[in-house]
Amino acid sequence: MKKISRLSILLSLSILLIIAGCSQNNTASNKPSSEGTQSNGEPKKGGDIVIGYDTDIGNYDPILGNSGNDHALLYPVYDTLVNYNSDLEPEPGLAESWETPDNKTIILHLREGVTFHDGTAFNAEAVKFNLERVNSAESNVSDIANVETVEVVDTYTVKLSLKQPDSSIILALSDRSGMMVSPTAVEKLGADFSQNPIGAGPFKFVEWIHNGEIKFEAYENYWQEGLPYLDSITAKIMPDENTRLNAFKSNQLDFYWNVSANNLQVLKKDKNITLDTNMRVYFHNIYLNTKMAPFDKKEVRQAFLHTIDREAIVKAIYLGNGEPAYQAFPKDYWAANPDMKIDYDPDKSKELLKSVGMDTVSFDMFVPTVPEYQRVGEAIRAQAKEGGFEINIQTMELTKGVTLYFNEKQIPANLTSWTGRPDPQQTVNLLLSGNGFYNAGGETSAEKEELISKAAASNDLKERANLYAKINEMAILDEAMTVPLVFTPVTAAMTQKVKGFEGTLLGKPRISYLWIDN
Repeated sequence: MKKISRLSILLSLSILLIIAGCSQNNTASNKPSSEGTQSNGEPKKGGDIVIGYDTDIGNYDPILGNSGNDHALLYPVYDTLVNYNSDLEPEPGLAESWETPDNKTIILHLREGVTFHDGTAFNAEAVKFNLERVNSAESNVSDIANVETVEVVDTYTVKLSLKQPDSSIILALSDRSGMMVSPTAVEKLGADFSQNPIGAGPFKFVEWIHNGEIKFEAYENYWQEGLPYLDSITAKIMPDENTRLNAFKSNQLDFYWNVSANNLQVLKKDKNITLDTNMRVYFHNIYLNTKMAPFDKKEVRQAFLHTIDREAIVKAIYLGNGEPAYQAFPKDYWAANPDMKIDYDPDKSKELLKSVGMDTVSFDMFVPTVPEYQRVGEAIRAQAKEGGFEINIQTMELTKGVTLYFNEKQIPANLTSWTGRPDPQQTVNLLLSGNGFYNAGGETSAEKEELISKAAASNDLKERANLYAKINEMAILDEAMTVPLVFTPVTAAMTQKVKGFEGTLLGKPRISYLWIDN
């Protein structure tokens, strides 16, 4: 019975596809980790490029946004205190080094001679302003909530005192928490800052046409000598991938982000195109609000977890490019649980529903107006029907749907993605903990929270990995608080003249140090 069901679903998916077409002392050089090794030639100054990106930014104030897709459009404007390399290991950024004299203290040694785009000096006072702002009531960012106080030691030294040990803080400073905004601009502009962002990054913000395009121009006083190479970058917002593909093929774009598996096969045949593909910590996921019916019952969530054939989705929709997601980390990542698996078993789903007196369950699920999500959503709707679920797909623009789900909590299920974070503890804190922003229903247990605290307190990778394995089992197999689907690699396509791109495990493109070889 299960084999026949699996085959029929796989065939259905194929038809859909056809139709749809960190340790104690750290120092290093200040060369940006994002500078690519794609070309053996010497980088050249000058020129302008146009990139095609799949989603608009949610908010240009780093502490007010909540989408992981924003990062690529934030990076040009905002340098971070800490950088990361392609393997998500921390590297110096605006903090050229740091030390941890004990497990509740971090001392940051800042770069000298850095200015924000409005001429404001970057120094310890600016860092104190930024980090306290991250932890303020107005902020959506909770990554450094364990920072209790920020002390200015001298002009270029800052001391962070933690409420409790937290091994994720350093890499969290390579994320939104570490994006430095101009204190002068924030105080002057107030709420208007999000429309007129000013940072210390390699590019100045010029213009933002919502759902249209974003323009950046090189910052002439950028602290890294000789950078950026480009004079300007224009990001065209193109949610429909075929629009991006056609614009790329007609030379309207120089760089096209997030190539689907189907289009990848087409572009591979063109020798005039450079492709860069990397696995990433990003995964497609169905978020469940565990306080809203029908997902306020754990048995219903567990039933839904087992009604999805992840292997069939990887084969049919992604042409085998990817892996089923059974937890919050890909299988080859150091923090992954090597033994964890979610069985595809619609009969078990029906039994779980019957255990709480239900034969069928109907619910609304937000799915973005992005063709890839639409294909995945339709595939899951077909699969879930065999397990007793009727899914009403609510299609809407990504930013609107995310706001309705996470902020206004009006929809019980949300098919989007977890875009990943530099440190696994950030993922655990934000996605799996009881007070995590992306855990809309706040599902948790005292036992799980204790494990999360232990993982945060440890600097031993093996110990942390063991703790994350247990946390994933509790959060996903037992609580079924969220429904991971598939991990997929991400591909960037670029013309031969575009050089300097290097993908990372985080899977968020760093476009600031690209250059043109004419």
